[in-house]
Parts: sequence; C-alpha cells; structure tokens
Amino acid sequence: MTKTHFLTVLIVPMVCVVSTTLLAQSTKTNKGFLVDVNRPFVYVKFDHIGPGAPRSVDEPNSRIWLRLTNNCRIPILVRANGVPDESPKDEVGLEYEVVPNPTMRGMVSFSPSDKDQTGLSGETQKSETKADEIPRGYMEEVASLVTIGPGEEVLFSMPINHLSKRWHVEIPFEFELPKPKGKGLRDPVNGGIPVMVVQYSLWDLPPESQAETRMK
Repeated sequence: MTKTHFLTVLIVPMVCVVSTTLLAQSTKTNKGFLVDVNRPFVYVKFDHIGPGAPRSVDEPNSRIWLRLTNNCRIPILVRANGVPDESPKDEVGLEYEVVPNPTMRGMVSFSPSDKDQTGLSGETQKSETKADEIPRGYMEEVASLVTIGPGEEVLFSMPINHLSKRWHVEIPFEFELPKPKGKGLRDPVNGGIPVMVVQYSLWDLPPESQAETRMK
C-alpha cells in the first residue's frame, strides 16, 4: 500500500510538469509566429456588402468586400490583377477559385436553426452542383504578385453570387521566403510542393450578411 501511494504521488507531479512544459512551449511558439495568438495565421475579415463595378457582363452589381489578413510574422504572397477605375483606391484584384462544397455522406442531424440554413434535417446531404452552375473565379494565367507583410491586410471584393450553400472560394497564398543562394542539382528522390489556401464560405459571413446574400 505504501509503495502504491508513493508511485501515485511521484507520477502525478511528473505529468503536471510535462503538461506545463508542453503548454509553455506551445504558447511561446504561437507568440513567436502569430501576431494575434487568438486568430489563424492567415484569415479573411468581412468588411461590407454593397454595389460595385462588375468584372464581366454575367456578374451582379452587388459585391462582398473582404480583407485578407496576414496574422503571421512571415510575409505572404498572393496573386492579383487590376480592378476597374471606379473601385476603392486601396482595393486589390485578388485571385481566387470558386470551388464546389465537398459531398457529405451519411445521416446528418441539424438543429432547427441549422435546418433553415441547409434545408436538411436527419437526411443524407449530397452535392448535386454541376460544373456549369458554379461561377467562374478570378484565377488568370498572368498575374502580379502582391506581398502582405506581417499584421497587414488587403481589401478585395467578389460578386455576391460567388458564395453559396453549394460552393465557396479558395484563395491561394505562399510564404515569401528568401531565395536560396546558387543553383543546386535537383535531387530526383525529392518532390512535392506545399499548397496553401484560405477557404471562405457563406457561413463565414456575419449572420445578417448570410441572409442578405441568400436573397440576392
């Protein structure tokens, strides 16, 4: 009995010390990498919904203005093009894709408020979005690279129909890292490129803006 109590008393403090150490290390890492530790390292901030110049004849006049924010201490690069002359002076023609939402299979239960948003309650949710129904995004073969520094943001906009219950947008970005010095031979056993995107959907909008978007 004495040995049992001794081991318990000994192990519990060790576990507490290890947990506290890992938490301290994690907090220190977040503070070193993130500008605001309560936010993702890159995120989109809602600005407003209002009239705006369409980029093509098939776009509505109503647009959603957003701000892509770099919340990490490493600059990031995004692709961008020009905007119409009547656009806000600080707006950037950010490039992004419009992507169908993934199919959800199986039984899904929602609260009554969720049912109002999805139209489903305890049923199998399937994506039946056809390719020709999805609006074309803003990805182009030729674009400029825009740097967003740590803690900085860029204003951009999209047609209000680029967010839907059936599709969302994905904004590609990459870290702006120092270029390697010299040119080394490519090692054939190494491959792959990390791909990063920020996903933004209808449900990321404030509730009142979600309702406004669905009515358009």
